[in-house]
Formats: sequence, structure tokens, C-alpha cells
Amino acid sequence: MNDDTARTMSNDTDATTQASQPTRSNGNETNGALTLGSRNLRTTLNYAALVFLVLLALVSAVQAYTAIGGMINRLISPEYREFFRAAFNLTVLLLCVGGISLQLKRIS
Repeated sequence: MNDDTARTMSNDTDATTQASQPTRSNGNETNGALTLGSRNLRTTLNYAALVFLVLLALVSAVQAYTAIGGMINRLISPEYREFFRAAFNLTVLLLCVGGISLQLKRIS
């Protein structure tokens, strides 16, 4: 086999190898209906929803504690007030944890 034939076969093999290897995506191609830009938008919206839920939980907890604390002081006898306050605090905490964990699952 001469050098020209060997070079031609080598070039053909390289071209075949390059054609069979997948090309890398630059992130701008669409994979289904979801693009990289919309993935970033969705992540940003999920983070914004998480921040909103945390702030809403904090504001609601402060307002609810003061209002419910006043109701408990008026309606519940002194020996049972702490139990009602604890039950209320636990309920608010569980609801907030549920909303926050849902958002964290969506983000990750």
C-alpha cells in the first residue's frame, strides 16, 4: 500500500469517527419544548415563590400569634392556655414547613 492510499484511508476513518460522535450542544438548542432560558425562568420563579412563602409565613405568624394569643387569654382558662398556644404554634409551623419543602422539591 502506498502513502497516498494510507492517507486516504486514514482521512476516511477520521471523518467516519467524527460523524459518529455526538456534537456538544451550546445550550441554545431545544430539547423538547423546554429551552435553557425557560429552565432558568422556571427556577427563578420557584425561588421567588419560596421567598414569598417564607415572608408570608413570617408576617402571618407574627399577626396570628398576637391575635390568637389575645383570644386564648380571653376564652381559655389559665391552666390550659399554654396547651392551646403550643397547638397553634405547631400547626403554623407544620404548614410553613410543608410549603417550604414543596418549593425546595420544585427547585432541586
